[in-house]
Amino acid sequence: MHNSTAQTPHAAAARNHTWPTQSASSEFSLGVLVLLAFLMVLLSLVTILGNILVILAFILDRNLRHRSNYFFLNLAVSDFAVGVFCMPLYIPYALTGTWHLGRSLCKIWLVVDYLVCAASVFNIVLISYDRFLSVTKAVSYRARQGIMSSPAIKMVAIWVFAFLLYCPAILFWEIHWREIPAHVCLEKFYVLFVNLKISVKKQF
Repeated sequence: MHNSTAQTPHAAAARNHTWPTQSASSEFSLGVLVLLAFLMVLLSLVTILGNILVILAFILDRNLRHRSNYFFLNLAVSDFAVGVFCMPLYIPYALTGTWHLGRSLCKIWLVVDYLVCAASVFNIVLISYDRFLSVTKAVSYRARQGIMSSPAIKMVAIWVFAFLLYCPAILFWEIHWREIPAHVCLEKFYVLFVNLKISVKKQF
């Protein structure tokens, strides 16, 4: 006989979570929705075009191809991915409050979104650290300017660490999909960490 009190903590957390039942469009007038959509699309276009200019400048101008600018190129690539993929998929979800693109694309979107956002943060940290070294250790910093293997390794390491931070959990930790409405996407990953927190507390 099934014992209803012997259910896993993460299943209970998923059921206790209040899923949104009203769409975001019901909270705003048509004029506000149009304005929000315009501003979001404009922000996405600015993000795409701005980072395209950075990438093209790096490709066309050889004088820009020195050590520290490779980190800016890495940052531009990650931010370009945010503008060209993550933001366009998020706009209709934010405006309607409903995910219409299916769970497979939801998982892909979450993987790419968390990957490129984490990579952007790591790139900014690396750029700051590189600027710190250029000021505090100027002589040794300039001596290493011609060595391109070190920046390349750091650039690759950023993407590897960014992937390992979130993506394995999104890809391989399946949480009772039947208990999460098909129209919900972002909250799935939120519940994942709620479940992890509950599981950790149960161990102590």
